[in-house]
Amino acid sequence: MTGGLRSDDLLSDAEVIGLLRRYLRIDTSNPPGNEVAAAEFFRDLFEAEGIEATVYEFAPGRANIVARLHGEGPEGALILSNHMDVVIPDREEWSVDPFGGELIDGYVYGRGALDMKTTGLLQAVTLINLKRAGVALRRDLIFLGTADEEVEGAGINWMTWERGDLLNGAEFMLNEGGVIDEVDGAARSYNVAVTEKAPFWIRIRAEGRAGHGSQPYIEDNAVHRLLRALDRLARYQTPVRVTETTDAFFKALARTSPARRADIYGDIRKAVENPALLAALTAEPAFNAILRNTIAITMLEGAPQINIIPSVAEARLDIRLLPGEDPGAFLQEIKAVVERTGVSIEPIGRFRAATESPIDSELVAAIDRARQRRHPGAVLAPTMLTGWTESAAVRPLGVKAYGFQPFVLDESERKRIHGDDERISVDNVLRGARILDEIVRDLCAAPLPRDHPAARPIDMR
Repeated sequence: MTGGLRSDDLLSDAEVIGLLRRYLRIDTSNPPGNEVAAAEFFRDLFEAEGIEATVYEFAPGRANIVARLHGEGPEGALILSNHMDVVIPDREEWSVDPFGGELIDGYVYGRGALDMKTTGLLQAVTLINLKRAGVALRRDLIFLGTADEEVEGAGINWMTWERGDLLNGAEFMLNEGGVIDEVDGAARSYNVAVTEKAPFWIRIRAEGRAGHGSQPYIEDNAVHRLLRALDRLARYQTPVRVTETTDAFFKALARTSPARRADIYGDIRKAVENPALLAALTAEPAFNAILRNTIAITMLEGAPQINIIPSVAEARLDIRLLPGEDPGAFLQEIKAVVERTGVSIEPIGRFRAATESPIDSELVAAIDRARQRRHPGAVLAPTMLTGWTESAAVRPLGVKAYGFQPFVLDESERKRIHGDDERISVDNVLRGARILDEIVRDLCAAPLPRDHPAARPIDMR
């Protein structure tokens, strides 16, 4: 190995890459998921190492896995969390088999390479290497692999609602979310997600009289009513609100930005009061999404066939609310914009309020120390995720959950998440394994005698 503990007993670089390729070959496209195959893959790995692991199949083919290394101290456990399902690939748009685990020109290709099978595999590698090295832990270390994150969150729901006892005593969770952001070939920031926006999905329903497509009419037409409602909504701008996390994020970016941008980012609350600066900031979708509640029109439905004017037309909206927002108040805000005669709005599904973890915690400090060792020119940036993760489900249990995956990714690579030819570089896999190992040891390892195998120096190359 070129980094980590110097020991022939630990998993080699070639073994890590080989295991990742094997894992990527397990098709866990959701739906239907079939995560039980992935859970059994991990169980077999852990059992071969003498690590206790249990697969919980809560529905046919749907399963979670929990593995645990026991610590000797009184401190709360660290959960290394990952989801085993992946989104369905469009095979015709891929240049390789999305479930082939192919290694090409220094990249491992496969659906889930970024979201988030590589992270799950490296979490398992961390447990295995700690066990092989005989590292004494001051807190339990829990591996949690879940099903169905990409669709309904059934896996984490089952875990928290039915078997929350398996997570009792946990203090921290490290999950997907932020990455090491690369700009112009250099690591700029370690983005650590401390909170995320809350999904609030709604349906707009327009009613009218049905008719034949050969005799169109405008009045009392459900489709026309829906289009007018959507036009009003598309032109509506939700108010800007700078949260504490967003303010901290921009202040962190200011430290690595050119002077002009640094001035803007350093006082983002003042910047958004300037219409020209606000327009420039919100023209960037990622910035716009953390500065306001967002509304995306994602689904439309009308007649069952082309020659019918339907009596009902519907649209579905993906709304993401900032932490602290009242969904009921926001619904009234949207109703005032959209509802007219024949048009109504109603929420879809169950709303979960946004949750937040403290920035100044031991786990964040451990990530920051890894940053100082690996990329001292980068900054640690507390981040608000615009998408939902399973961190939101465990924070109500009292767990301080954070999103961080130790991969250096530029914008072009990040765009492959849920996209075609998803991949991760071998360098990212191996460096990520080192960084994750360092963070977990920092937070969990007990002080050891100098002659203990796990006390050997870490090679920082």
